[in-house]
Amino acid sequence: MTRMFQTKICGITSVEDALAARDSGVEAIGLNFYPPSPRSIASELAAEISRALAEPATSRSPQIVGVFVNEPLESLLLIAKQAGLDYLQLHGDETPEYLQSLQQQTSLPLIKAFRWGKEGPAETEAFLKACQAKNIKLAAILIDAREEQAYGGTGKVADWSAVRSFKSEHPDLLVILAGGLKPENVARAIEQTGADAVDTASGVESSPGKKSPEKMRQFVAAAQFPFMKEP
Repeated sequence: MTRMFQTKICGITSVEDALAARDSGVEAIGLNFYPPSPRSIASELAAEISRALAEPATSRSPQIVGVFVNEPLESLLLIAKQAGLDYLQLHGDETPEYLQSLQQQTSLPLIKAFRWGKEGPAETEAFLKACQAKNIKLAAILIDAREEQAYGGTGKVADWSAVRSFKSEHPDLLVILAGGLKPENVARAIEQTGADAVDTASGVESSPGKKSPEKMRQFVAAAQFPFMKEP
């Protein structure tokens, strides 16, 4: 596995949008496999997207992240194989025990998402300690804003100051920032949080599930400068 991506556009729902995302220069795309989401897709379409991005194979092809919410292990592993995923992002209420079982059955890098409310940092800290005790290796964590009854994609902004504090306490932990990011605020978000990567869904859409090529290009361009300034 090469270095982790710095920019990710989540909730791709068509081959057309996937190719437009690639053309924007984004380093990763997210495919959503949570049926209640308006951005959810079937594994067959995910496989089609994966094939389209591989033809022609270039170094610009984005990595593919599968986004799952409380998915049964057998189903998740089957989808990952069918869709040709590069990363597994767990965006639900998965436990350290779940991650341990998953890690034993796949070599794909794992990303655990946390939806932060007031207790977000403390809950994340406790979860990471439990993972460490079980020798669970996470490629990164993703911090999103908490919205009751929703697992991401709401457009709500996370608490950037809390993310900054958490990141400073865990300098070796790769942190992906999500939640309300768009071309207009992503550079400021990177500078104020110290995040290692950024993730957007609704911030680059023309309608739920439909991406705007222009907004995707603007998002990637805006994120590149602060990342280039980092040592």
